[in-house]
Amino acid sequence: MDKLINGTNWISFCEPERYISELLIPGTRDTMTADCQQRYYKTQTLSLEEQLSCGVRFLDIRLRKEMVAAHREWISHITFDQILKKCGDFLRQNSDEFILMRIQNANEKKDDFNEYGSALLEKISQNLSLFYFWPSNSLGHEDNSQWPKLKAARGKIIALECSPVQFKFSQLEKGFWAANWHQNLNIVLQDLWDGPSLNKKQEVIQHLIQDSVNIQSDKLILNHISATNGRLGFPDVYAEYLNQYTKVFWKKKSGVKGIQIYDFITPDLAREIFMLNH
Repeated sequence: MDKLINGTNWISFCEPERYISELLIPGTRDTMTADCQQRYYKTQTLSLEEQLSCGVRFLDIRLRKEMVAAHREWISHITFDQILKKCGDFLRQNSDEFILMRIQNANEKKDDFNEYGSALLEKISQNLSLFYFWPSNSLGHEDNSQWPKLKAARGKIIALECSPVQFKFSQLEKGFWAANWHQNLNIVLQDLWDGPSLNKKQEVIQHLIQDSVNIQSDKLILNHISATNGRLGFPDVYAEYLNQYTKVFWKKKSGVKGIQIYDFITPDLAREIFMLNH
């Protein structure tokens, strides 16, 4: 069966009654930076299409209020419309797959949430059919919280919205098109990114990987295999060490689960991860 499984179809081989939080999922940080020429802001070499085709199912989409992809001071010409079209095309061609998408305001000043939110919700309203809509009693919107099963998630974008919760950007008249990233008790997050030592970063990565077998399926694990600043200075330097470091954990099945979020992911690395679901 292994020969039939590839980056475009690996979720289709997973049991439909499993919760998405029970999978081991390759992801990327600052997904849209492949075309960036500034070393400090570049975190990927694969395009969005290449990432999806090699098995990546968690995307980190950072947008300016103009609805173009950005990473801090690097502002691209890639529109959110283009991103959604590429994701929609992929899901139509691979209807048993799903895409987790973190959506974040890329303006570091965080002084334009009203304009950003208005522009974002307009785009979401124009693409409602792409998104998984949460029951009103799930994921921290009420007391009863649970991530969807694969059979409900297939063919959809499952969005995580990163604005402060008081803005309520995760909700439209039709319902909740996104789960909140912040103040979400159903997320277990490791994102030690600001200049950690290699030893400390490796320690927290390993801890969450190994602890994941004891974390219940109502928790979505987000484990960032990425960092910048500090003595190493740049994302590519951290990735050179950390990406290789994590490979030891993907050599055998051990019940590990969660989203592993990489800088400079490769097709080989993505496959090592998603094949452990089978």
